[in-house]
Amino acid sequence: MCELPAILAAHQGAGYVVAPAGFGKTHLIAESTARSVGRQLILTHTYAGVNALRRKMRTLGVSDSLYRIDTIASWALRLSISYSRTSGWAVERPADNTQWKALYEACVRLLDHAFIRRIVRASYDGLYVDEYQDCSIAQHGIVLKLARDLPCRILGDPLQGIFDFEGQNPIDWARDVEEPFQRLGVLDVPHRWIQAGAGDLGTWLRNVRTRLEQGQPIDLNANRPAAVSFTPANADPQALMQSQGNACRYFQCDRAHTVIAIHKGSQEYKAKCHALSRNLGGRFSSIEEVEGKDLFSFIRKVEQARTDSARLKEGVVFAKRCMTAVEPNLPAGTVRGEHVNIRANTRNPEVARSANAYLDAPGSATMNGVLLALKNTPGVEVVRADLFYRALG
Repeated sequence: MCELPAILAAHQGAGYVVAPAGFGKTHLIAESTARSVGRQLILTHTYAGVNALRRKMRTLGVSDSLYRIDTIASWALRLSISYSRTSGWAVERPADNTQWKALYEACVRLLDHAFIRRIVRASYDGLYVDEYQDCSIAQHGIVLKLARDLPCRILGDPLQGIFDFEGQNPIDWARDVEEPFQRLGVLDVPHRWIQAGAGDLGTWLRNVRTRLEQGQPIDLNANRPAAVSFTPANADPQALMQSQGNACRYFQCDRAHTVIAIHKGSQEYKAKCHALSRNLGGRFSSIEEVEGKDLFSFIRKVEQARTDSARLKEGVVFAKRCMTAVEPNLPAGTVRGEHVNIRANTRNPEVARSANAYLDAPGSATMNGVLLALKNTPGVEVVRADLFYRALG
């Protein structure tokens, strides 16, 4: 990968990189951005992805002036709302997949206007799009419009698509990526597994991937490394749910390690995944749906609250959705939305001070301060990290 960052940074057309998970994709984007000329627009699909990219930028010391990172959905919504008379779009919070698809189509039309194209060129010098396999056809249309005016580099893995939005057809990698974009490279070293001391696992995953690409059958027990366990699932839905829950509940893992459980996308599974994450004290972190219903519900309640005290109380309720042991670690006055006099016996005085700061100067920054102070409190564990970091923005 040593030459690939320079290739991406210098590329002036529209190109793509095949980037399997764990093979250094986020690092590649960050290093390429550091080498690129001018400010880069970096788009992905989830706020978890946004946060991962921001962390990598900070780790590599990439200047904030060199990039803007956003989700495709947020960027398209912000642009369309900002020029609502031209875009014809005025819905600030699309409610479902039908509205999101309509928004993307409105954004595509907006990007055909000459003055918008000038604004894009004046704002950015290049474009990176992460996890491209998860793009819908409508989102792909936005990228194609941007690629007319900006050097465009997309990264993704055709074997890794995990989103399939109802009513929004996903891209076809061969048709929508390989035909219009130039192949710039492929990541083939499993850096994540090597750095974790599990190079044999990375090699095994790469070999399984190769067989899938070649259309060959795979046997998950063949040459399986000791770190991997394989348990065939019961076909009965209820038994399957129970077996998945037990697999997570009794999974042995160091507390310092990150664990992800991938589950089916139905509402039943999402609710059970949130409950399981809470019951296991944050050992697993559950992912939110793209529409962010709980986030927008929180924002709406804060906006509708009539007093700063009521808004602080909504912040506490939201914190309880995202974390464990919130109320036991708060002074009773803070839970009631009241200003607390800090004394020697005040429970977690840093959290109380942050809540007081919110009441003294209510706003998103001081609300973030309350949430972060709670997160850093001993005994509090984040169980819905995706929701939590979306709220922090």
